[in-house]
Amino acid sequence: MKVLKLRIALCLALIVGALTLLNGMLQGARLETVIYRIIISIAIFGLIGYGLGIIVERFLENIVVKNIEQGPKDIVNEEQPLEEDLPVDSEFAPFTSESFQQITRPKE
Repeated sequence: MKVLKLRIALCLALIVGALTLLNGMLQGARLETVIYRIIISIAIFGLIGYGLGIIVERFLENIVVKNIEQGPKDIVNEEQPLEEDLPVDSEFAPFTSESFQQITRPKE
């Protein structure tokens, strides 16, 4: 996550640099002027992107810290007994043709 601010800065600088190049070519500016504008744009928006990356990184770290502090939540079904509530001598009863009488159906 520490590289996030660098990625944001690099992406923002490259996007602005490409747009500056495109704008300079469409306006018919001289090559030196276009290169100068690209360098200035990349430098300024690279710093702005780095600052935005720091803000986003802190925000995401706060969210992660809050989730870690809350901890995992156990989902417990209150209707079914827990394993420690079952009697020790209970046996596994497989579903067979003789045990159809144990099944209850809702009345229609």
